[in-house]
Amino acid sequence: MNPIPACIALLFALLLCVPWRLLRPRSASAAPPAIAQRAQVPGPRSHTDIRQLLHQMSESLRGRLQAAGMALELRLPGDPLPVVLDRSGMQEVLARIVELACRAMHAGSTLQVLGRIDGVHAVVNFIDAAPGLDEPRLARCFDAVAARSPRWRSDVDAIASVALCEQIVSEHRGRIYAAPSPLGSLGITLRLPLERASAEAARLRA
Repeated sequence: MNPIPACIALLFALLLCVPWRLLRPRSASAAPPAIAQRAQVPGPRSHTDIRQLLHQMSESLRGRLQAAGMALELRLPGDPLPVVLDRSGMQEVLARIVELACRAMHAGSTLQVLGRIDGVHAVVNFIDAAPGLDEPRLARCFDAVAARSPRWRSDVDAIASVALCEQIVSEHRGRIYAAPSPLGSLGITLRLPLERASAEAARLRA
């Protein structure tokens, strides 16, 4: 008997025993979780009263908070908060802050949003107001994710969202960080140059 055909037959039999899932390409579900990316390319910047964006956030994102068992409270000044910004980019920052709040805050909490002018900046504070709880979970979460703490190191979506917020705000010559709010509690602070400060900076660069 010729041994070569016998060897070929044995090899073919072994291949039939290999699970087909090992031979198929990896499916999309087996891929690593996708890192959050900016929904849109940076758009043109325009003169905007940031109070308008915050009111739009109240209308579009309140349902997301309510689904997580939370409420939204806006505390905005009567006077405008004029800034020059990419509206779509800043809307994305607000949406990601709300998503982070839904993950970090307890059900029954209220996300307080406080707007004000501080010198040459428009400042928006996002504060975790949880009855009976002293721990500012939203700000602590933002800090921990930004610092890649062990608890959050494997959460690529949260890390990418915080990094994206920092990137977009930095593009506007602003800052976003955890800091005490005017109400005394720790919160996320969004600080953007006022319209007149942006105009002065542009004049100096010209």
